[in-house]
Amino acid sequence: MNEINEDNLIKTGLTNKLTVDGITKAYDVYKIKLNELYYNDQNDRIATWISKYKAENELENFDLNDIEYYNDIIHEFIKKSDEKAFKKTKNNIKALEQTEPAIILKDGRIIDGNRRFTCLRELSKENPKFNYIEAMIIGKDIHESKKEIKLLELYLQHGREERVGYNPIDKLVGVYNDIVKHQLITKEEYAKNTEQSLTEVNKMVNRAELMVEFLEFIEMPEHYYLAREWDLDGPLGEITAVLNKIKTEEDRIDMKNIIFTSLLNKPDTDMTRYVRKMKDLVNTPQFKPFVEENRELSEEVLEKFEDEEDVTLDFINKEIRGNDDLKESFKSIYTKYQEKIKKRVTLDAPKKQIEKAIDVLQNIDFNIVLRLDDESDYPQFLNSLEELEQEVNRICLLYTSDAADEEDS
Repeated sequence: MNEINEDNLIKTGLTNKLTVDGITKAYDVYKIKLNELYYNDQNDRIATWISKYKAENELENFDLNDIEYYNDIIHEFIKKSDEKAFKKTKNNIKALEQTEPAIILKDGRIIDGNRRFTCLRELSKENPKFNYIEAMIIGKDIHESKKEIKLLELYLQHGREERVGYNPIDKLVGVYNDIVKHQLITKEEYAKNTEQSLTEVNKMVNRAELMVEFLEFIEMPEHYYLAREWDLDGPLGEITAVLNKIKTEEDRIDMKNIIFTSLLNKPDTDMTRYVRKMKDLVNTPQFKPFVEENRELSEEVLEKFEDEEDVTLDFINKEIRGNDDLKESFKSIYTKYQEKIKKRVTLDAPKKQIEKAIDVLQNIDFNIVLRLDDESDYPQFLNSLEELEQEVNRICLLYTSDAADEEDS
């Protein structure tokens, strides 16, 4: 890409402070013609939209020779990614004009301000006064300073409170690409520039890796838009908690396959809760038979993939997600074992209540008991002990009586 034509830059007289490479300074704000600028195709906010477009059009990369055509494509992604926020920003700019400058590179690539740029592109068709964007220019190139630009972008998009939140799946795609796939930045650098804890970033990386693994499992690698359209962020966040409770690697692999095939088939409207409740089965007598029955279903799903030469989204929607018999089988097994868990919890309830009572009794501080007033407090204490003893005897008598009745019958 060529650098912006300096003859087309109009100084506004305004400056804005910005920290780049650890150095904070005031940058001049310019008015720049919209046709000098182009979208950043590496923007995490639209990662899943770009993945869908590339998959549907069998593209590896965008052709930036025709900037207007390229901008028109990304323009629609920006609108669709958050139509409510887009409409609000557009109305604000129309009423108040642009109040916050964008940030661009010297070749016109927009690092911060994609939504403002999109709104201005639409408004300029109604009124030529909107044919300019106010922006600061960073004298860097995306290829020569990729890491520095990414860190700046992360801070601008995630590290400031007023920013509109990303779709969680788009954020996971960015995390995977920047930290895992390309190793452009470290987890520590991501945490620092997005003002998150390292623990939070580790969890995001874990979810991102599970997302990638799931898409490979269903033979749709890098079709990230599926994870967004299928609302997989919630379920992905529950998988690790389930797997961490399982003791053997073999069982963990089986359970992961079961979860993946369940997410693929979607037997329930709330798949986040569906996956979360699987945790209740782990380390119970119901776990092994649950895994065994689901393993057969998972194998049935995988056989469908083996029989298909070219796995497509149409195939998945028709043969897997649209297979009502398969859905019913998954749901039936799941419900059966969840009911067994509920029954077990109900049967265990009296025992757990008695265990809690024992804990309470064991935690009594008898130094306090010894200091009780002999005339009032201590007799009340003894009276309570007698009531407790009577209640224990009553329970034992009821149990002994019921057991004897069962033997007679």
